[in-house]
Amino acid sequence: MTPTTRDATERWLSRPVPRPDAGTQLFCLPYAGAGASAYRAWAGAFGPRVEVTAVRLPGRENRIRERPEVDPVAVASVIDAAATRPYALFGHSMGARLGFEVIRELRRAGRPLPVRLYPSGIVPPDQRVRSVLDGVSRLPDDELVARLTAGGGVPAEVLAEPDLVALLLPVLRADLTWVDDYVYVPDEPVPVPMVAFAGESDPIAQASRVAGWAAHTSAGFTLHTLPGGHFFLHDQTGAIAGAIEADLFGEGPS
Repeated sequence: MTPTTRDATERWLSRPVPRPDAGTQLFCLPYAGAGASAYRAWAGAFGPRVEVTAVRLPGRENRIRERPEVDPVAVASVIDAAATRPYALFGHSMGARLGFEVIRELRRAGRPLPVRLYPSGIVPPDQRVRSVLDGVSRLPDDELVARLTAGGGVPAEVLAEPDLVALLLPVLRADLTWVDDYVYVPDEPVPVPMVAFAGESDPIAQASRVAGWAAHTSAGFTLHTLPGGHFFLHDQTGAIAGAIEADLFGEGPS
């Protein structure tokens, strides 16, 4: 993996509430088009034992002048440099697939692995996302936006702001291109427990398909199904945080 300096690492990360004494770090990976701000409210949902750190990919927020891209090798290097304590990965939609590839990259490099992967709102990596969003990265801008609007692939409040959509289009296209071009390479299941989350009415990742993540871990799997559509994570932040803390600290069924 590419060595990462402290300054370079910090450019990638956002800690809404720094908790240097927390025993566990939770790195949150974004869905397509999102920045670190997607997890701004998460720190307040967790107790003092968890430090929430959102990963900011190139091309968004204070990195808007950079070329947008999704690079699991670079993200693995950043997380490896920033993880000073036991840590877990949470990823929603694209972020979950990115988190999985980050773990495989860390394993190849012989680096410490996370104690958990929390994939949310996405089918497992060996399955295609069979929805109206499949292949959208190859469409012209107007058709791409129309398909996203119909398929629920971007929060409605974003799509309601045309200027914001125009600003985000390069990032959205880069992220969706990575999703469309993703090719799963079979390998041994990762030795990291997985606790997955699915929305009851998610048209993109039905719970029955999210359950397929179980085949990609050799260390145990649990699935939580919560009310909501594809972006249930924003309405169910408290429930997700509670399930993660119970899982991490053994305070109830995971």
